[in-house]
Amino acid sequence: MKYWNKRLKNMSEYIPGEQPENLETYIKLNTNENPFPPSKVVLEAIREACNESLRRYPNPTNIAVRELFARENGFGAENVFLGNGSDEIFNLIFRGFADPGSTAVFSYPSYSLYYTFSEANGIKYDKVDLDENLDLRLDEFLKKDYSLAIISNPNNPTGKGCDRRQVVEFLKKFKGLLVIDEAYVDFYGETLIDLVKEYDNVIITRSFSKSYSLAGLRVGLAVAHEDIIKGFLKLKDSYNVDRLAEAGALAALRDKKGFTYNIGMLRSNKEYLEERLEDLGFTIVPSKANFLLVRHGTVSPKTIYEELKERKILVRYFSGPVQSEYIRITVGTMMEIKTLMKELTPIVSA
Repeated sequence: MKYWNKRLKNMSEYIPGEQPENLETYIKLNTNENPFPPSKVVLEAIREACNESLRRYPNPTNIAVRELFARENGFGAENVFLGNGSDEIFNLIFRGFADPGSTAVFSYPSYSLYYTFSEANGIKYDKVDLDENLDLRLDEFLKKDYSLAIISNPNNPTGKGCDRRQVVEFLKKFKGLLVIDEAYVDFYGETLIDLVKEYDNVIITRSFSKSYSLAGLRVGLAVAHEDIIKGFLKLKDSYNVDRLAEAGALAALRDKKGFTYNIGMLRSNKEYLEERLEDLGFTIVPSKANFLLVRHGTVSPKTIYEELKERKILVRYFSGPVQSEYIRITVGTMMEIKTLMKELTPIVSA
């Protein structure tokens, strides 16, 4: 730590979900990855891109993916930015769209990397607790002169979506930049992407990690007014998305059949998981994502997490207020869910 600057020393560290060295011996239901592999079409596109052209730099503007996504969503390519995962996009937002010393606002609980990036870039922030139903309290976001606000649609770790009317009413009054993280929106729809056409202070972020089964490629999208996109392009690394990632993302957007089938399978598995958890006495937060935030009536979340880990099943347990009352379970394959239920039953029935 001798050469760390003050900001690095003081910032909170983001801790991702566990990834043990012997990961293949676990059922991994802790990081919201898609349980189904990318389609054959997508995998073949990535293989084809793995050729002699790797000696060349990738296209610095990733225009093919941007044009396709824009065309399918009623925008121009000038409204779309491709990033090295949506995490890169968040980092660029803090670096280029909020001045050091300004204040941002986020909900709690939410994706904790927002807090980390804020500290890393010298941006102060406030956390506004969700209400008793774990819904947003956007009225609280208007009580200070915030330069930046980030909300999730749906939210992680709750899985609850945003109320469109509430967001629109908020935007009528909010003068800062509103980022809406839609990493999980594909599973049940209800996107707010059209707000970009009406409000020049809205950024929508998307991820290929979840619904497209491409977490290993690290690809994300931002949709915003063209002036904001110009800022992203000016600030980003020269070649931020590599050739293989771009090829995979392009093929994934084109493969409508594989995407639809994947989403349908996951939603079916989620319904089965919900039914079985309710049978075991769990309370489930209504989720529009590929995960469930749940708690049991008699057994503590930490005990459940630890007992499942002993049985080689990983779920997510968070420390801190509110979220420590729950565990978060990613929807897995049917075989994974049945194994989870088999191991979970004696834990909560003892």
